Amino acid sequence: MALNPLASARPRGRLDDATLSREVDAARARGIDRDARAVIQWGHDLLGDGLMMTTSFQKSGMIILHMLREIAPHLPVYFLDTGFHFPETLEFAERVRREWNVNLIFQRAKLFGEAFHARHGELYERDPDLCCHLNKVEPQAELLGRYQGWIAGVRRDQAETREGAESLEILEGGTLKVQPLAHWVRSEVEAYLRAHDIPVHPLFAQGYTSLGCQPCTRPCHDPGNERAGRWIGTAKTECGLHTFGKKLGSQGPSTASPGAGSAPGRRSTS
Repeated sequence: MALNPLASARPRGRLDDATLSREVDAARARGIDRDARAVIQWGHDLLGDGLMMTTSFQKSGMIILHMLREIAPHLPVYFLDTGFHFPETLEFAERVRREWNVNLIFQRAKLFGEAFHARHGELYERDPDLCCHLNKVEPQAELLGRYQGWIAGVRRDQAETREGAESLEILEGGTLKVQPLAHWVRSEVEAYLRAHDIPVHPLFAQGYTSLGCQPCTRPCHDPGNERAGRWIGTAKTECGLHTFGKKLGSQGPSTASPGAGSAPGRRSTS
């Protein structure tokens, strides 16, 4: 697998903030942000090779990858390899790359693996915020310096910290964040997975409901909070990927109701 390909998929000229804001407003007015496939297609049409995706191969991410196979099969898909993932995650990533022919790229911090451990030891025990920042946020920031658009699998119902998520968000720096499943709920996710026979990470069958780095993730026994197995015993709820980028201005709520989205198993005609 390719690692940190600095020359890959260079974006064409970036849209200025005013143009990007007008395009997003127009997309919302047309209802594009309420349809998962339509919003992916729209983002790809708008940004072309300035668009990428990150995923850790969880259920929402697998649904988006399934849609991308038809819409933009060669879109760069980045996996933030921290050096602390479950072996099952690495094996599942390889399976998806091989079976779905995903344009998968491993993105790593400059200090990785044994070199990271030699300098920091078990940093995740002493300062999990810093550990996430070095291994996730900084590698992600490098990507956002090269792409103007970012597809992510965030959903409103995943945690209180994500309740305000929108399908289309503009972040500081003029980055377009596309979250196709922002308004989906867990039942829609499960229905889509079944309808399309989509493979899922094997650890879900062992009681995990959200998968991160192995030292900081446990099976979850809270049916109302699928991220409750992350950073147990601490006040930490997010790694920082979805909180370090501030949304610009008051971008307004979508007219979609929570749970709205492309009906599972049905293709959009937008």
